[in-house]
Amino acid sequence: MIVVIEKTVNFRRGMFVAAIRSNERICDEHYRLRMALPEFPPSRPGQFIQLQCRPVSEQPGARELFWPAGQWLRLSQSELADREPMLRRPISIAGRRDLHPGHGGGPVELEIIYRTIGAGTRWLAGAKEGQELSVMGPLGNGFAIRPRKPQAVLVGGGVGIPPMLYLAGELARAGKKVYAFSGVRSVNLLPLKLICCGTVSREGRPAACVEEFARCGAGAAVATDDGSLGYEGFVSNAFRDWVLETKPWMDDLAVYSCGPEAMMKAVADVCLAEGIDCQLAMERHMACGVGTCQSCVVKIRDSGQRGWSFKLCCSDGPVFDARDVLW
Repeated sequence: MIVVIEKTVNFRRGMFVAAIRSNERICDEHYRLRMALPEFPPSRPGQFIQLQCRPVSEQPGARELFWPAGQWLRLSQSELADREPMLRRPISIAGRRDLHPGHGGGPVELEIIYRTIGAGTRWLAGAKEGQELSVMGPLGNGFAIRPRKPQAVLVGGGVGIPPMLYLAGELARAGKKVYAFSGVRSVNLLPLKLICCGTVSREGRPAACVEEFARCGAGAAVATDDGSLGYEGFVSNAFRDWVLETKPWMDDLAVYSCGPEAMMKAVADVCLAEGIDCQLAMERHMACGVGTCQSCVVKIRDSGQRGWSFKLCCSDGPVFDARDVLW
């Protein structure tokens, strides 16, 4: 069976210069960065940006190099010879605020939450208020909000939590009842603000315990692999236990997930077994983000002779219907 999900891709995208409003550390290895842009095309939760992790004023220009026959090429450019980030970093949009809504454009504030892993994100962690960054986006397809599904469950793990924040707000504005499940290895890696640690359910039941979700009227559950907060174990298990315990009306429910692939597969398995509509925001290493380099393939079911084909996470996704993904 081939499943066609509602397409929310926006073909408007561009290159923009953003000014940093704030860049604050929110937990171990994680930062929340807010950027102001004079304009930015309409976007959807699940879409992402490609961020250049170097000052705008230092964008490299092309130059010709002489390579003598039979000799090693001597590199001197810092982006090639040193550990300086050359490629843009794909980062999900965690929030958006149109400063003059309803006026058909104008200034926008974007929010991202990123984890410091390599040279690019370590450089970004040192960027200061007022500094300018080069932003390309919005890119990819976003999540589809189902008009006939009054309830929504969000399952985010690790760096897959930020797009769930953007989605929770959009779902709340659409009148949906939202439940959020967030999973991390340990409490020190949770990029969320707790209202009160005592309200975090050890059984994985959603409650008003996370400020970012509570602002949208969403109950939240937190799972940690080491049991340092909330449910002890994988967040996919917390979601499975909640489904089996509460027995929600499956036809009323839409599930959205982003995070480690093993986590999303476990979430998808629960949804497929229970007949629940499920969308997944897949993650891949990306070089270009626009479908040119062909590096971010995802194996997807189709009606061809083989029964499957490769799709690009950046342009065909990153959001796919769980019934189409071949693990």
